[in-house]
Amino acid sequence: MAKNIFIAIAFLTGLGLIFIGARFMISPEIAEAGYGINFNEQHDYSFHYIKGIRDLFTGLLICILMLSKQTKALGLTLLLGTVIPLIDMFIVLSKDYNGFAQAIPHISAIIICFFCGIFFLRNNNVKKTDNTGFAKVIRSVDTNEDSTIEYNIMPGEKTPWHYHNLFSETFEIVRGTLEVGLKNQVYQKKTGDIVTIQPNEKHYFHNTSNDDCLIKVTISPGNKNFENALLILKGLAKDGLASTSGVPKKLSDLALFIYLNNSRMVGPQKIAETLFNYLAKKAIKRGRLEELELKYCRGSFIGDFNFV
Repeated sequence: MAKNIFIAIAFLTGLGLIFIGARFMISPEIAEAGYGINFNEQHDYSFHYIKGIRDLFTGLLICILMLSKQTKALGLTLLLGTVIPLIDMFIVLSKDYNGFAQAIPHISAIIICFFCGIFFLRNNNVKKTDNTGFAKVIRSVDTNEDSTIEYNIMPGEKTPWHYHNLFSETFEIVRGTLEVGLKNQVYQKKTGDIVTIQPNEKHYFHNTSNDDCLIKVTISPGNKNFENALLILKGLAKDGLASTSGVPKKLSDLALFIYLNNSRMVGPQKIAETLFNYLAKKAIKRGRLEELELKYCRGSFIGDFNFV
């Protein structure tokens, strides 16, 4: 309940700043009076326009951060932005013709910016969880024609557009929701939904929710490298060696994941394929792949689940 209230206040603050900024641009004298000063501008509204564009930008920034759920950035913007209404208040109160009443709007803005900023910084949009990485091979190509792996996709975790040319993928959403891009369409999938991606079909996934998404993927024909790629990726995440979006922090580990995963890039990213191939081969030669497989693919544990 409290979160919804602060969200509404922040969004209305952004809209209010957009209105104030637009008013300074369109009706500078009216906006000047509302601000709380009397200035003999002699039809030169340069400073009014400067004030207007400042408020327009700030309001748009707050609304965009709010709509894109960039909670931490929004909190920092509001908290640091407290200095703006604070200085405005001092300017208004410095005028002999003003009293406390003219300072009330600026004091209100100080309170809103400060407390909303603190709230959003302390209540980050992404939930924290101890189980940052989980993957389990249910059926392996070692004993079956296909590979089936169950793993979780953390909030914010995503892949770029890519495709595979060695196998098809069938995703089943076991729990949660997931945004899936397939060909040129974007779909919102929920628990129980199944998506099949054929070889050479470009796709991506992105967990845009606040909760992890548990999926079961079947690779046909089975692929041992793909199995190991997911075990390694989730192992790195568990050990803090991957970003919140699921990308390995070391470039060589990322290159190895792309190699094992049979990922082929599309668009401008395709330029990087040659570099990743080189880095993967170099990492294999110096034993990094063997090190990762020994650590994460042979009886290792992530969370409460045993890797098969």
